[in-house]
Amino acid sequence: MPPVFTRAAIPRQLRTSCLLALLLLFAPLPEGLRAEKLYKYVDDEGHIVFTDRELGGEQAVSVQQVEKERAERRFFMQLRGARSDGTLQAVNQYFGPVEVRLEMEEATNIVFDHHLPASFLVPARGELPTIRIRQSSKRRGYSYRYAYTYVPGDPEAVHAPILPYRLPVPAGRPYRISQAFNGEFSHYDEQNLYAVDIPMDEGTPIHAARAGVIMDVANDFFTGGTEDVSLEEKANYVRILHDDGTMAVYAHLQLESLQFPLGTRVRRGQVIALSGNTGFSSGPHLHFVIQKNVGMKLFSIPFAFSGAQGEALTPEAGMTIAAN
Repeated sequence: MPPVFTRAAIPRQLRTSCLLALLLLFAPLPEGLRAEKLYKYVDDEGHIVFTDRELGGEQAVSVQQVEKERAERRFFMQLRGARSDGTLQAVNQYFGPVEVRLEMEEATNIVFDHHLPASFLVPARGELPTIRIRQSSKRRGYSYRYAYTYVPGDPEAVHAPILPYRLPVPAGRPYRISQAFNGEFSHYDEQNLYAVDIPMDEGTPIHAARAGVIMDVANDFFTGGTEDVSLEEKANYVRILHDDGTMAVYAHLQLESLQFPLGTRVRRGQVIALSGNTGFSSGPHLHFVIQKNVGMKLFSIPFAFSGAQGEALTPEAGMTIAAN
């Protein structure tokens, strides 16, 4: 029987470009994405009320799950100070470092104190002043236009696991790898070249392959399929930051199945979520990949699973695997 390949796609928002303009105006902070749930209440006078929050002491008539357009983004640039004399502050709300590349696309009657384009590493849950922007002549109007791209991960990270990776599946049951490294079906881009797909029933516990900190998650999607390319933005995932700076991504997870809040440090083998079929996916499976930031791009890294005797096992398509 020929190998059965399962389509997988890592959410594109992991590398995001944003463009902002200031033409004598202040650029507001990004608005929040749509609510995760929509609550319907009926007040004492019989009026129907819809809200995105639970009302204390009130019994909701109905609760509807609302799907977002894309996963939440937790990094942005904010102008601190006056529009004519301020500092662009990088604000990182991820539980891991983020590298940002900033460039000035247009500047009229403006000076800034840093040669651009330039890259900056912003620490986990931290802020970093990048460049100061000032109006050159007070007698003339001014405008400026900048763009930034950000990528999770420290570019200095070196992949150095102490042990081969634990299989991210429940112990004692065999699972088949449908697509592995250099998979022709969908593992051909930089982010997924060394990814592994493991078909499994929805709701199967997913175990951490290595200890680390939950850096980022998407947990609110419930749609899956291959009929619409926009589904690539709607895969639930967990991104775990390892001690060596590399990151593991577990994708296509079940709606609201994350077991821990952001920032939690999880142990090797701990259940972190449940498998699903969200995003651009042709069937229920787990998409697993190790990544690092290389030159402002996410690159996948070859890795080995731990075999029955703890030996390093390179995953291959068609291989049957089992966790100890």
